[in-house]
Amino acid sequence: MTRLEKIFNRVNEIGADCFVSFDKSDLLYFTQVDGDGILLIIEQKPFIFANKLSYDSIINQKPHAEVIQAVNVLKSLQEYLIENKIHSIALDLKSTSAFNFETLRKNFEIKDATDFSKQIRMIKEQSEINSIKRAALIARNAFTKVYPLIKIGISEKELQSELDYQMVKHGAQKSAFETIVASGVNTSFPHHKPTDKKIEDGDFLMIDFGACVDGYKSDCTYTFLIGKRTDKERDFYNALFYAQTFAREFIAPNRTKAKDIDKRARDELAKYGLDKYFIHSTGHGVGLDIHELPNIDSSNDTLILPNMVFTIEPGIYIPGKYGVRIEQTILVKENDVEILGYAPFMEII
Repeated sequence: MTRLEKIFNRVNEIGADCFVSFDKSDLLYFTQVDGDGILLIIEQKPFIFANKLSYDSIINQKPHAEVIQAVNVLKSLQEYLIENKIHSIALDLKSTSAFNFETLRKNFEIKDATDFSKQIRMIKEQSEINSIKRAALIARNAFTKVYPLIKIGISEKELQSELDYQMVKHGAQKSAFETIVASGVNTSFPHHKPTDKKIEDGDFLMIDFGACVDGYKSDCTYTFLIGKRTDKERDFYNALFYAQTFAREFIAPNRTKAKDIDKRARDELAKYGLDKYFIHSTGHGVGLDIHELPNIDSSNDTLILPNMVFTIEPGIYIPGKYGVRIEQTILVKENDVEILGYAPFMEII
């Protein structure tokens, strides 16, 4: 079944006449266009409503859609829908602004299609898997070049800029997201923004990064302990290593639920009294978006199926002291899982 057939079937199920999306990832997924525009799908035919600034760029990408240029794209979309006797619109309410929602519902019945496209994108096609694998390999190869630079005295920003540079040099379109480099107390902040702080003896060092290829992302996190270390710090790291490893090995395709993976990681940390410091979900889907379905959290009943791609990334963060996170992106296969791009670097320097 094609991508358009899948979304058309979901739209039919809720009795809508068409599907409209303002999500750039949907635009790329259904039309192969990386750009700005409104996506409309009627029956199984896609349209892109683009302004003058985006039109030429979209046309140059040879889109799998009819492109309609307009000064006011939202107004043009509404006029087209009225002209084609469209009465109801399937709309993802999470990715639609309040303004666009209020504008459209003045003239059309809105049907809730929240996460429809994201649920379709959750199961990857082979071409998507190939792109994610390439992104993961580029990220790994880039990090191989940066790894020797990790020494006392180098700053977080220096490591960030060198890693971003190496990923592009090795073939990435760009970094998958803003690379995180955190050292010392900064590792206690899960989404720390790199600073001029220099790495010191005894610091934990956390590096969270990924590459983007064909619009698809990779994601991984290494944590290192620099120089001197105490037994308590080594035990702290090892507890997280076991939690990440056991959660990954627990996955049984077609049998395990997302929430079960999350529970396995938390149960392991609880053995060491560290579960209270685990303040986020165990993982998230990876694809055109760096965070997409499935969410690997305690409330998600989603069954883990072949061709899903997601992260396993438990983390523990001691306020005012330090934090540790280990993250791998994995591909679910028929009978097991494959780790994508994660190299066996020494975790302790």
